[in-house]
Amino acid sequence: MSTRSIVFSIAVLACLTTVTGSAQRTGPEGFLREGIRRMPNPPGPAPARDLSGVWVGPIDNKPDPAPPMTPAGEALFKERKPYGDASRNADLGASNDPFITCDPLGFPRNLLAHAVSSRGRFVFGSAPNRLLVSYEQQRVWREIWTDGRALPKAVDVRGAPESRYYGHSVGRWENDRTLVIETTGVDERPWLDEAGRPRSSSARIQERYTRLDEHNLQLTVTIDDPKFYTKPWTWMRANFYWVMGQEFAETICIPSEGIEYRDSLARPSGIQIP
Repeated sequence: MSTRSIVFSIAVLACLTTVTGSAQRTGPEGFLREGIRRMPNPPGPAPARDLSGVWVGPIDNKPDPAPPMTPAGEALFKERKPYGDASRNADLGASNDPFITCDPLGFPRNLLAHAVSSRGRFVFGSAPNRLLVSYEQQRVWREIWTDGRALPKAVDVRGAPESRYYGHSVGRWENDRTLVIETTGVDERPWLDEAGRPRSSSARIQERYTRLDEHNLQLTVTIDDPKFYTKPWTWMRANFYWVMGQEFAETICIPSEGIEYRDSLARPSGIQIP
């Protein structure tokens, strides 16, 4: 099966899984996980202020439970119907997950890496006054400005920038091993996660990337969104691993294939998809 077909199938049927089950099994000898080769042991030291290269993950994600939502968050949450999630409602019917027809995952949902076994790859690069992060899934990229600019105080109002699927981001080095990225101004249409939780354009999302050594990168993501949640919480606490060979594949959810699947296979088989 081609990479595109694999990702398309996952996008329609199984993209709604986090790093559980098979994704946490130990791989065969010589592999950290299935498809992730072990690096020489012990690893070398982490280079100072350098995350460049290709990483794979998330691995062993251990988020905190989501806090209670505000009434506004609950109202939006109830409108969303995740694919195949009987835990919320046995009669969910048709899913309205935007990603079923390949709409952008948006940030930070793209960090869940909706690729094979819920593991995808991303690469850190650089340009003047910014870091660039490109994701294997959907081949999207983000700009992380490092020139000291402030994040927008508002979006989608007169005199302010527009919201973005992947937000407006600024970054700084806290020390030689930890990069801190702050993001706000996200477009509110994408879901926060597979369950359909919302996040508002005023949410403040912080990523903390700590390079533990040459091969291991730790990521903690916290979300502060008082419009939709009663308190901040740690949305992701996971590890990423250096990719041997530094390959960066193309994994794309293709809208025409998504529509074809919906019309020729899903609906005739009884799966209710709009």
